[in-house]
Amino acid sequence: MMASEEHLSKRTLVLGCGNVLYGDDGFGPAVAISLAERYPIPGHAAVLNLGLSTRGFIFDVLLASHPPERIVVVDAMEREGRRPGEIFEVPLDGLSREKVDDFSFHQGPTSNLLAELRDFRGVEIVIVSCQPERIPAEMEVGLSPPVRAAADEAARLIYERYLREG
Repeated sequence: MMASEEHLSKRTLVLGCGNVLYGDDGFGPAVAISLAERYPIPGHAAVLNLGLSTRGFIFDVLLASHPPERIVVVDAMEREGRRPGEIFEVPLDGLSREKVDDFSFHQGPTSNLLAELRDFRGVEIVIVSCQPERIPAEMEVGLSPPVRAAADEAARLIYERYLREG
């Protein structure tokens, strides 16, 4: 998905990232869908289900003449010591800058693009994540029960913290 002028005119962008074909990796898209279905998205914000197209979208935002003030990236991320379905924020500097996989947003080069948005364009970067129960090696559609529940809870938290006006 390319960034449109309409998206770039928003103060806040929420980006649901992940692969819905691999179990709990579909957390980010599920949160984007939950937000769109359950909450009134204010005019100053946009919620986008990016799936695997995060890097290209972020690159477009980086080149925009007027980037948003805040980007909330939502994606499943394995972190040692967390329980399945646990929602947590990840500091941008806590992401790997090294490239390991072509599609992962939580490593270089996508993490580097997010850092450039923050450091050179002044965009606040918030990363909301969830500990997956399982991301299968083979295609398997559907979230595990704890991550399904976490998607709705993350949508509520994002709406209250970053989207609700007032």
